[in-house]
Amino acid sequence: MKNLLKLMASLGLILLFTDCTASIEDYTIESESTTEIESTTDATLDPCSNEDPKTRVINNGTVSFNLEVLEADGTTVVSIINIPPNSTTSWASFNEGPVMFSLKGTDFNVADDKVLIQMDNCTAYEIEVDANNEIVSYLPIVL
Repeated sequence: MKNLLKLMASLGLILLFTDCTASIEDYTIESESTTEIESTTDATLDPCSNEDPKTRVINNGTVSFNLEVLEADGTTVVSIINIPPNSTTSWASFNEGPVMFSLKGTDFNVADDKVLIQMDNCTAYEIEVDANNEIVSYLPIVL
């Protein structure tokens, strides 16, 4: 009787392990389909195809701001005037190259800020103003 219980337990374990195993062919099929899905997803997630650089302003401050984007020769390529508090501008694009971003508050108590950045295709510069009317973002985003 003791051996019968041990035999039944062993047989149960053997059946359990043999039912839960998968063949190598199953893994090969899964990895091929996963690769197809990943390559399709990568192609659809690439949002930029040599697009011009762009910028926008997120004004979480308490005063209005004016944005100018200037080329190296001083030519204004983007001008957004009177960006109200608690608003976000739409994206404005311009040619690649070194540009100066000039953000000026309409209130004289707010410090102006100028940043020179080399903007390449497929880059964006999102300028965020916090509740204290200070710029909190200085890095361009690669799209």
